[in-house]
Amino acid sequence: MKKLLLVLLLGLPLLAEKLVLEKGFVAAHTEMLMDSTIDILNTDVHADISIQGHDILSIRGKLWVEMDLFSSDEPDRDDHMDKTDAIEKFPLASYLISSITKTQKEDIYVLHGTLMYHGQEQAFMADAEIKDTNNILTIKARSNFLVSDYGVEMPCMVFMCVRDRVDIFAQAVLVRKTSLAQN
Repeated sequence: MKKLLLVLLLGLPLLAEKLVLEKGFVAAHTEMLMDSTIDILNTDVHADISIQGHDILSIRGKLWVEMDLFSSDEPDRDDHMDKTDAIEKFPLASYLISSITKTQKEDIYVLHGTLMYHGQEQAFMADAEIKDTNNILTIKARSNFLVSDYGVEMPCMVFMCVRDRVDIFAQAVLVRKTSLAQN
């Protein structure tokens, strides 16, 4: 009996279904104090995500982006931000989802995991709306962090400095691999 239970428990991860990223983006917002907003976008998101059945709380996996693909409406400023982020040394940023908790609101969850940015890893949480409809899972997440917590010093020009806090907005549209085979 113990062996049967052990085999069943060890086989649970095999029941996880891989989700394929159909499209996604990561947007970041900060400000130049006493001046303007800075909004950057990266639409080249990568993912390795799985789910067990339709249990949203079982979602696990990793999302990542190439830092040099973030862009704004000002290419010169983008070059300066790339230098600040040291993208040649730290070309990727990633988020590992380790658990999910449900809130009291419909379709609203909290993602718990680890953000790897600028060569450092830290615990990171994000509020997310997650919907599972017709074999398509949509995650819309938002959070913020201080770049100084990751060893990054935002640039200053005279008395104007870029705000330390960055607001993150991300979306991932994931399709069940089994539904891709049916199409």
